[in-house]
Amino acid sequence: MSTNHRLSPAPLSPADAALDVAAVILAICAAWGVTRLFLYPALSIPQNAPAILRPISGFFVAWWLLHRRGLGWDSVGLRKPVPWWIVIAGAAVLYLANRGLGQYVAPVLAQWISPVQQASFMGYIRGNPPAFALWLTIGIVVGGFMEECLFRGFLLNRVAAMLGGSGAAIAVGIVAQAVLFGLLHLYGGVFACVFAGLAALASGVVYLLVKRNLWPLILAHAAWNTVALTSLYRS
Repeated sequence: MSTNHRLSPAPLSPADAALDVAAVILAICAAWGVTRLFLYPALSIPQNAPAILRPISGFFVAWWLLHRRGLGWDSVGLRKPVPWWIVIAGAAVLYLANRGLGQYVAPVLAQWISPVQQASFMGYIRGNPPAFALWLTIGIVVGGFMEECLFRGFLLNRVAAMLGGSGAAIAVGIVAQAVLFGLLHLYGGVFACVFAGLAALASGVVYLLVKRNLWPLILAHAAWNTVALTSLYRS
């Protein structure tokens, strides 16, 4: 994986950016179809289980799209930050923002949208070490790393490039990736959908504040999933 330092993604035509966005969304939809219609029914996995093939498929398609243009993930922010304190500060700000969103904002919005909340699939990891280890690995690798690269790094920038790269286009990119990210968490109920969307908005803003560096986002997302899963396991 390339580690060249680039302050922003390489210039891309709106048409090429639109094709990239369409390819990733198509991969995500195809993974959803395979998961929900064939894989999970065959394995007797409930429909409220996370469809982890969706971000994994999107990540690898995005990686291929970058590679075919001679780019790496560094072109959208997976590069060494200078100085390193930016990672710690950015991750801390984002983690605290997510705490506030999860505690005060998302519950109100979720209750307003739908008073009936769905039971979480993840409850089975309570006191279950193998399940905890499995989902902790998924939470860090798929959630913390792949999702941040895909949604905040790739899709945010591609949507902005598709619309011309202006400030307004970047704002649309932040909102668009957040809406998609939230919808992809609808399997967990309205609260999961709303909170994921709000967290993605916050991540998109922090991504710009730290000059499009993904590491603070990855660290905050991985830490969030680790704390949440550990608390659930020990509850």
